[in-house]
Amino acid sequence: NNKESYTEYRIKEIYLRTEKNCKHRYLKGGAILKYIFIFFVVLITTNCGFVPLHKNKNSMEIFEDIYIQKEETSLAILIKDALIEKAPFAESAQNVLHIKPSVKNSYGVITTENEITRYSVTLDVSYKLYNKKTKEIFLSNKVSATSDYSAAVTYTGFATEIARRDTFERLANVVAETMITEILTNNSSEISQ
Repeated sequence: NNKESYTEYRIKEIYLRTEKNCKHRYLKGGAILKYIFIFFVVLITTNCGFVPLHKNKNSMEIFEDIYIQKEETSLAILIKDALIEKAPFAESAQNVLHIKPSVKNSYGVITTENEITRYSVTLDVSYKLYNKKTKEIFLSNKVSATSDYSAAVTYTGFATEIARRDTFERLANVVAETMITEILTNNSSEISQ
């Protein structure tokens, strides 16, 4: 009888200890969930108001007073098209964005048969933004982008040319995005005057 009561006592003690620990863990987990909920409520309700420049319609209006002046090369035309696709540039305006692209080709992979199978292309674009009448320069800079394309032995000349053209279009988009961002961040107040 004594042995049974001791066993029952131990079982009750273990049960009570376990129940106490479970309640303690539940309260701890509940408190953590409460703090996580409060954190997200504060995060959502106290928005800092950040809006990316290219998403703000008013910031893009400065491009309506900028005309793109370029050389008559296929690469300059690609860059102008990429710029026009990303911002509302004007056909004629008091401010001019003059772009001058240049390309550097390098060979990436040369096989044992001395055939080039991968090209690396770097597009450098020097540009300046200035007032047409006063010739005051608002921004003068150079942006670069690099990309690769394959010209494997198994490719046809047509496939290689398409890969090359896609590379130049990709590079034109990258430099156009960079130029627009730099114009927005550096001179939006000066240009709009």
